[in-house]
Amino acid sequence: MKAVFRSLFVSALLLAVVSGTQAQDLHRTFDASSGGKLVLDLETGGTITIRGWDRSEVEVSVSVDGRDADEVIVEFDQTSRAIEVFSEYESRSSNADVDMEINVPSEFNLEISTTGGDIDVSGITGRIEGSSMGGDLTLDGLRGEVDMSTMGGDIELTDSEVDGTLHTMGGDVTISNVTGNINGTTMGGDVTYNNVRSNRSGAKDEVSISTMGGDVDVDEALYGADVHTMGGDITINRAAEFVKATTMGGDIDVAEINGWIEANTMGGDIKVTMVGGTDGDRHVELESMGGTIELTVPSGLAMDIEVEIQLSDDDDGDEFEIISDFELDIETESSSSERRWRSSREVVATGRTGNGANKIIIRTVNGDVILREGR
Repeated sequence: MKAVFRSLFVSALLLAVVSGTQAQDLHRTFDASSGGKLVLDLETGGTITIRGWDRSEVEVSVSVDGRDADEVIVEFDQTSRAIEVFSEYESRSSNADVDMEINVPSEFNLEISTTGGDIDVSGITGRIEGSSMGGDLTLDGLRGEVDMSTMGGDIELTDSEVDGTLHTMGGDVTISNVTGNINGTTMGGDVTYNNVRSNRSGAKDEVSISTMGGDVDVDEALYGADVHTMGGDITINRAAEFVKATTMGGDIDVAEINGWIEANTMGGDIKVTMVGGTDGDRHVELESMGGTIELTVPSGLAMDIEVEIQLSDDDDGDEFEIISDFELDIETESSSSERRWRSSREVVATGRTGNGANKIIIRTVNGDVILREGR
């Protein structure tokens, strides 16, 4: 038994020694002035953390661990235009964990390319561009321009003053407390704008958001919102001038719109509250292929109202109703094949207030319509 125990102990010790030889720790420091550039080209991938500081130098610390750590090649170069860091494997089948912690002058430019891994950047003023094949992007306290993308992770931008674009193929985009003209897009996640404002005097930049498969959540869009999602809800807390919202499979909720609105959903409810005065263009077009539509309009708004509820073949219309604070003429009629939606019957309601200056169109299939007069 003692011999067996001794053998196991020696084997474990040898394994620890071998494992220990696999790790690499590299450290380099370069003189650098504000306005310089750092270029990262990481064929190995890896986690990248970059911080801005008040020193005139770039400090790079690299930690490599894992089964094939000794097969990772890391090279450094400094030219008149940039400080460059490269990493690659000696063979294609190699695998290791590469972590980089980097400090740069607070005014610096970044160019990042990595085959996979999270990128965390904070406290830097300059042009920040790059991409990751599969990791999260966390950006905080930035100023300048940003053009970043990831193939398979979330993006979070906070407390910054930047212009540019952020794109992910398979994650969420969250932009909070940002001043600038920033466009966030995703192919398969949610997009959230919270306290995002233009930094240009007199600028009137609309909020433009597109996602292939998630929710859109906008806190404020004072110069208009044009938002689209292929498979989620759209929520806009406060907007002015206009809202254009389209979703293929979710609800649309606009808490305040001081302007006109056009909203369309293939399978959800729509709720809109119009605020402000009655001047200007206040037209409304709300359409759902299967949900309840509720609209609240400002008191005294001049409207030409047209409401349609399309009925399935097995519905007689009794299950759905039109609730209105305004007098409407309601009738049930057969649907014409020339109309946009084909069904056996439809409930149609029409009405007019004032001079009818603003066209109000509401269409739904097998759902209720609620029309309210606000303050």
